[in-house]
Parts: sequence; C-alpha cells; structure tokens
Amino acid sequence: MINNTVNDMVDEKKALIVCTHNAVRSQMSEAVINRDVEGWRAVSAGSDPRSPNQLVMELLDAEGYDVTGMRSKRIDEVLDDSVDMVIFVCGEADSCVHLNVNVPRVRFPLPDPVAVAYNDDDRRQGLKDLLQRIRTELPGILK
Repeated sequence: MINNTVNDMVDEKKALIVCTHNAVRSQMSEAVINRDVEGWRAVSAGSDPRSPNQLVMELLDAEGYDVTGMRSKRIDEVLDDSVDMVIFVCGEADSCVHLNVNVPRVRFPLPDPVAVAYNDDDRRQGLKDLLQRIRTELPGILK
C-alpha cells in the first residue's frame, strides 16, 4: 500500500477514469490507481452513471481496497482544471462524451464481465481476471 505524505500529494497527478455507467471498470481502475500507482490519484465518472456493481465492491473489499464512500458520479461532478489525463475504459465513452479539457486522452477499452457472464460465479471470475489486467496494464499508461 502506498502511504502519501503531504509533500507527495502536492506532486500527484490526477486521472479521470471515464466509463458510461461508472459501475464496474472505472470503479476498479479508480481503486487500483488510488492504492497502487505512485504519483497519481484518480476519480471515476460516467455519462450515464449507475450504482457501483455489488460484485465489484465485494471483490475490491476482499482484495484490501478501501471502498468506503465509492459511488457512481456524473462527469460534470468531477471534471475540473486539476485533471492531468483522461482514460476511457469502455469503448463507447470516448465517442459519446465531450470533455472540455486540453489534456492527454487515452483509450484503454476493457471488457465488462458483468454484462457478458451468465451467472454470478462467472461474473466473479471475470472480475478477478479484469482486476489483474488493470493492475498489470494501467500503471504503464500513467508513466
């Protein structure tokens, strides 16, 4: 776990993670960045936010991520001049969301295991696989 001092937080960059519903992929990405990626903090949001998926919150909690206060947010709630990068984690969000910020934008389309799996056991396994992918690949995007 990364413990930030006051000086470290001044140097942190801010990533906005965007996914249409802000319920699965963006919530997971936000948690990973905020705990595991040094020098960055994240906030996630969506154009049509829904409640965070309960299976996602259970997995993140079981993996030691702090899910206290995690909720789905609209983009206009969190978008401000402090954003240093925007990362789109679903294939639709970058084409249907207009953001009035001049910062790097990255497409990192991730599958949504909750939408494609037929039962909760398959969803849980898909979410575990997705979390591992996010842990492995997302830090490289933020270099």
